[in-house]
Amino acid sequence: MKKIKNNKQMKKIKNNKQMKKIKNSKLYYFITAITFILASCSTDTIQQDLISDYEFSNGYFVTNEGNFGTGNGSISFISNDGISQNDVFSSVNSYALGDVVQSMSYFDKKGYICVNGSGKVEVVSIQDMSVIATIDGLISPRYITKVDEHKAYISDWGINGLHILDLTENKIIGTISCGTGPEKMVVANGNVYVCNVGGWGFDNTVSVIDIQSDMVINTIQVGDKPNSTIVDANGDVWVLSSGYTEYNSTWTEIISQTQGSLVRISNGSLQDEFVFPEGASPKGLMINGQGTNMYFSYNSAVYSFSIVGESSIPIVPLINRNFYGLSTNGNFIYGTDAVDYVQNGWSYRYSTQGVLIDSTQVGIIPGGHCFIPNI
Repeated sequence: MKKIKNNKQMKKIKNNKQMKKIKNSKLYYFITAITFILASCSTDTIQQDLISDYEFSNGYFVTNEGNFGTGNGSISFISNDGISQNDVFSSVNSYALGDVVQSMSYFDKKGYICVNGSGKVEVVSIQDMSVIATIDGLISPRYITKVDEHKAYISDWGINGLHILDLTENKIIGTISCGTGPEKMVVANGNVYVCNVGGWGFDNTVSVIDIQSDMVINTIQVGDKPNSTIVDANGDVWVLSSGYTEYNSTWTEIISQTQGSLVRISNGSLQDEFVFPEGASPKGLMINGQGTNMYFSYNSAVYSFSIVGESSIPIVPLINRNFYGLSTNGNFIYGTDAVDYVQNGWSYRYSTQGVLIDSTQVGIIPGGHCFIPNI
């Protein structure tokens, strides 16, 4: 072993050891820093992947009512290539949507979900389905329609009227009384036309409401139990009525029955009326993207009806299939099948020529659709 002869040698050895120690420390911190940066990048990537899992664009939503009284209503999302995600609301927000999901509307980059049995409207970000606000205190909300830049109307069977919703604060600021069981609405020529379907009873009117004053300015008598309405390319309003059926106390015998009808309202008055066969019970009036051709269901099939040149209700179906709910968007027709009202149902997409494009399994009792632009 080599002997250390003097203090200079001792200092030199100590200095060498210190230098090695310093170099090792720098290497340690360098490696640690690189590891941290790589870990951060990896975490960002994972977070991005998680976020992208809940981005909803290039597709459409399906409202699933769920079984009455069980609170298992839900929302499904179907991408344009036919891939579905079910229970997207509860997956994102970690609580159930509620009892009887009636409808969903899109505007201002938000989704407005009317939950009928739970007496509320959930307002969600359309991009990730996270809850922005919950509008409570409603009784039986059915549909919501934006009527101007700052407000929307919510139809509610429980008040036989409409709630006025401030879209800035997402708060109810008033109500409007109309007919019995207000249902679907459309905006046309500065007014809102409300179908008064009668709720569990009877009505045969459309309430016309001035948007600026929030007051009923006209009541138009149409067919019995008007259930749906659209605005065509000319700005005319069409209303579909199912007709009214009265049963005996045990619901086993029909006492009386009225025929369904389709009417056109122009300049605030009734212009044309088309009558359906007795017992047809038409529903689900929709229109194509050009506003020129309408679609509706009766006798377990879907029929097409032009806004001009028709003299009677069509008898040859476009789609020979029974749907629980009917929707249109652009050049597509969408129908829902509730199957047995217990298991998961299906959503179908057709061309406007009646050709089936795809079908997707969704939630329990699918009743309608909500369409969004590509965002």
